[in-house]
Amino acid sequence: MSAAIELTEVTVAHADYEILRELSVAFPERESTLIVGKAGSGKSTLLKTAAGLMLPEHGRVQFRGKDLARMSRAEDLAFRRASSFAFQDAALWSNQTIYNNLSLPLDIHEGSLPKAESDRRILEAARRVGYLEGLGFRPADLSAGEQKLISIARALLLDPDLLFMDEPTASIDDDSVDRLIGILKELKAAGKTLLIVSHDARFIAEIADNICVIAGGRVSQFGSAETVAPMVGGELHKRVRAVRSREASIDGPGVGP
Repeated sequence: MSAAIELTEVTVAHADYEILRELSVAFPERESTLIVGKAGSGKSTLLKTAAGLMLPEHGRVQFRGKDLARMSRAEDLAFRRASSFAFQDAALWSNQTIYNNLSLPLDIHEGSLPKAESDRRILEAARRVGYLEGLGFRPADLSAGEQKLISIARALLLDPDLLFMDEPTASIDDDSVDRLIGILKELKAAGKTLLIVSHDARFIAEIADNICVIAGGRVSQFGSAETVAPMVGGELHKRVRAVRSREASIDGPGVGP
């Protein structure tokens, strides 16, 4: 399987501290990879660097074989059109309405879209993630969980080939997590590439094809979820097995309606 995103000997530093240290990893196209690691290990930095939101001091980041740093304006715009990022802190524009926050990717990449179609797609995206309130509110009027849902809706609006998500289940309730799991399963079935930072056991059990373990700014393990999950951590592995056991009891042979 070819790589959707590949990092080669990437170093990212802040105030003389190396967050990522000569890190190399390839994320397969059309597969879902979960990025895990202890707090401060560099997970979010890796995700943002892979998405082109942070520039490495050294090394190279490639999208389908093209160096992000050497892309033409047209190539960079095409990459931005093909990828989306759902931020851990939602990253909504505080001085804009929810509607305007959601319309941003459409304004940038599909500026000629008729307003009626734009309205339809924005409302559909909001309802898809379970946001049922008005679109005229500002982010400050919403709970942290609702802001997170809007961030996810915005990331899904353009139906990207490549989706980056940083702790997508943080701050959202169980029903919203269930809905998000369903959406991600649909994206997997459609052949999308998913790169997700999360320690949610359900993501490992139900979404991850691969697990990338970050430790000390480097990749310590990378492999199939079945192979790596037992090595990630005892308590987490117990939760993963519990989730899989529940799924088997619901979907397994001999279970009636």
